[in-house]
Amino acid sequence: METLVAALTSLGHASGIALSSPLYAAVSALHILGIALLVGAIVLVDLRLAGLLKRLDLDAMAQMRGVARIGAALAVATGILLASARPAEYLASRVFLAKMAVVALALANALAFEVMARRRPLAALADTPYARVAAILSLGLWPVVIGLGRWIAFV
Repeated sequence: METLVAALTSLGHASGIALSSPLYAAVSALHILGIALLVGAIVLVDLRLAGLLKRLDLDAMAQMRGVARIGAALAVATGILLASARPAEYLASRVFLAKMAVVALALANALAFEVMARRRPLAALADTPYARVAAILSLGLWPVVIGLGRWIAFV
């Protein structure tokens, strides 16, 4: 854990985020944008996969998955930068660690679905029990991530 704290502390100083409130605020805004892109897009995909939004066609679903990937990359990159501003504090927080665990589960679920989607045409995968389970898991996990992220500010 000490090595991780040291690495994040170095990143925080090198990037300037640990020393600049305006930079921290800008990165925080980008983090929120990443979350919005990720969750906004993935909710539509998940509702379609769960069978609750049948009108979303497969082409739109593929585009939304691309938007979700961009949002995930932005949220992860900015999240690392934000954590580098006060790594010892964040890594000592049970709420932060819980958020990281749920993020890992949600991303693993998404990655497993993406692996399946590369092996089978999306049309064949979209209405399967596996897709429904993955969608329901995703619909449950991402709101928990958001809630834990907000909770971090209050503990």
